[in-house]
Amino acid sequence: MNRFPQNARVCFVGDSITHNNRFVAHIVAYYRKHFPELKVEFYNCGISGGTLTTTLNSFDEDIAPLCPTHVVLMIGINDSNRSALKGAPEQKYETLKNAFEQYKINLDKFCQRIKDMGAALTLCTPAPYAEYIESDEEPFRGGSALLLGYADYVKAYAKENGYNLCDYHSYMTKAMQTESLYRPDRVHPLPRGQYYMAKCFLEFQGLDLGDEAELPEDIAKWNEIVAKVRDTIATEHFILEDDFTTTDEQRIKAIKNYLENPTGPSSEYFTQLAKAYQVNKPHQEEYKKFVIDFMKNQ
Repeated sequence: MNRFPQNARVCFVGDSITHNNRFVAHIVAYYRKHFPELKVEFYNCGISGGTLTTTLNSFDEDIAPLCPTHVVLMIGINDSNRSALKGAPEQKYETLKNAFEQYKINLDKFCQRIKDMGAALTLCTPAPYAEYIESDEEPFRGGSALLLGYADYVKAYAKENGYNLCDYHSYMTKAMQTESLYRPDRVHPLPRGQYYMAKCFLEFQGLDLGDEAELPEDIAKWNEIVAKVRDTIATEHFILEDDFTTTDEQRIKAIKNYLENPTGPSSEYFTQLAKAYQVNKPHQEEYKKFVIDFMKNQ
């Protein structure tokens, strides 16, 4: 891949690994330090728990308004429906096959949306499922092979259609041979793993991130605000089911009702999202403005 050109507006799109934003923050810090004259703007469009279906549903509200010149897509772990690996043999293979076919259909749709926007697209292989790390959490047996299949498909698809490629899967698989990079859930990289992802992306652009370092203070502040924005959107995905037809007041009321009488998805994580939503949603436009101003005032 070539490095991003002057005045590029880059959207990183994906699931919770992108939502986390730390690898994006390392990339932002690198560009600001080494190429300040390029004034590249970076935006996070990751949604925790997201799939290509989620991304397509939220495209007009979440991605299109940013008018990106470049889009970087890494997604697949949730599309793979890995929980089916624990299902009955007579059902799981059909479920996994259907999930893969839907992923391929949705990838075509997403790429067409980006093409229609006139933006350049970089496809990324999904990060590996860390099936074999030491963890108290039982793995989905076959999860590693499942994600390898998605990674291979993305590589072939990028080559066939002439898209840039960043191969996180191969890079992270190799890095995991020498140190622990994942949380016990086997899906989410630790901060060290997020650093390796940034290092991987920049190496594919012919750049060297160097040794891991703390994020600069201004990037760390930006990272905090990005988290509030992404948590708000994740809440609307999980709990409000991507219903963007209601007003902000109606959405806040719906979240309050959810906390009082939980229905649908229920876990400590969703409860935390819902509580934070009531605080962050009224400031969403303020936070979005901060993110945009931060990127434009370099």
